[in-house]
Amino acid sequence: MRVLDRLLGDWEFTMQHPAVAGPVSGRQRYEWVLDGAFILQYWTYAHPDFPDAMALLSHDQYHYFDVRGIVRIFELQINVEGWSMIHLDPDFAQRSTSRFQERDILETTGEQSQDGGVSWQSDFAMICRRLN
Repeated sequence: MRVLDRLLGDWEFTMQHPAVAGPVSGRQRYEWVLDGAFILQYWTYAHPDFPDAMALLSHDQYHYFDVRGIVRIFELQINVEGWSMIHLDPDFAQRSTSRFQERDILETTGEQSQDGGVSWQSDFAMICRRLN
């Protein structure tokens, strides 16, 4: 089994974000595409302030695309416990860490930086639960 296989399937999530009061919910799906060259991740939010998006994951990169036309490439480190990723840009940098708490529960925390990664602020916290 490949490390990324642990992600396959449908997930529901609840996210806490400082831009909104209360939790934001949504769904994600992970599936192998292009003969197993990448995992396609796509998700939707049940909140109009957050963009639906998709990403292609390889063993070392995470390519992000959303409905606003934003494209970001993250360096990705993944293992059986979870992953971490980082996108460094002088104007807006992001990083996150995701860890499996159980086989079907994944906890993620994210941070952002407005100064190219010199200082970091909390961006979001998310709990994902596998549906199938």
